[in-house]
Amino acid sequence: MQFILTDLQKEIKENAEKLLSEKIDNLETIRKIDDNTRLDEDIWKLVIEQGWLALDVPEEDGGLGFSIVDAAILSEVLGYYMPIIPLFSSGVVFKQLVMHSNDELKGRVLPEIISGQKIGSYAVYENDKYEINKENIGSEIVKNDNGWVLNGTKKYVMFGDSSDYLAVLAKEEEEFKFVLINKDADGVSVNETTSLDQTRPMCEIEFKDVQVDKENMMIELDEELSQWNKVKNIALSFLSMEQVGGAQACLDMSTEYAKERIQFGRPIGSFQAIQHICANMLLQIESAKSLAYSSVRVDPEDSVELEMSALMAKSYCSEVFNKAAGDNIQVHGGIGFTWEHPAHLYFKKAKSDSLLFGTSKSARSEIANLINL
Repeated sequence: MQFILTDLQKEIKENAEKLLSEKIDNLETIRKIDDNTRLDEDIWKLVIEQGWLALDVPEEDGGLGFSIVDAAILSEVLGYYMPIIPLFSSGVVFKQLVMHSNDELKGRVLPEIISGQKIGSYAVYENDKYEINKENIGSEIVKNDNGWVLNGTKKYVMFGDSSDYLAVLAKEEEEFKFVLINKDADGVSVNETTSLDQTRPMCEIEFKDVQVDKENMMIELDEELSQWNKVKNIALSFLSMEQVGGAQACLDMSTEYAKERIQFGRPIGSFQAIQHICANMLLQIESAKSLAYSSVRVDPEDSVELEMSALMAKSYCSEVFNKAAGDNIQVHGGIGFTWEHPAHLYFKKAKSDSLLFGTSKSARSEIANLINL
């Protein structure tokens, strides 16, 4: 199914597909993971050269002035090819946090991010609950003569070891605030952690008596956490586009293999069981694409519609990607379980993506709350 795209959007998608298909090979990605590559410098350089980090940034802020939909189409293509780059953490979440910061900080940091001169990440969560409240956020800032002092530990910091900047969520008495921290600042300790999705390496970062200057106060959140919720929901919409891209890759791998693999004298794609698996994958992926594309088309200033569409896309696209990745292994049989075959990369990515910002089950609970149940 071809969703209605403008000529410009078609050009963006086709150009990205052409460039990435020429540069990325899944077997090479496996080799890089074996070598503990935590950032694919060549692909990241390509992203920078193409101006993709600046695509959806307004021209008055130094960007190219395209729409969020234009940028999200790139996420779909990147989800298909799975490079080891921080586009989601730096080019979506961190960038959105900077764009929602005060004018001075935005003017100072945003040009460095969209030019690729610096990489940023977000350090928000401290446990598996993905909740922001006093019980789950222990990191805190305490005021001193020079600004504040930050102490705490953050888990699941994506590309934390490759980042220059960190947007750290901390509490000050009864309020939550985002502060900008240089990763190389005194008191910052970065520890690599094992990541299920090895194309998105994670870190645990400890902050011990880290000085926060006044000019690095990013966002003072209100009681409803509305600024963070807006950034998170935009990120969920981009994530859902990545997920449908990954799911499409799983379908394409399955159908190609089903046409080539011969069993009992004929291609396994001629057997009804395999046909139904692939047909069901297609049905689910197309419906997931509808939700993903709808979510990125919502006006970001419409907070109610943005939250509802983002949660629906996150919940459903997570489940579809998980199912497609599992079915892809099933179609491939024994070879699908081997390290040498890329099927496992998509399977692990699907599971990892489904946990970002909370599970599908938690998203459904939030949807129920939104419809007053």
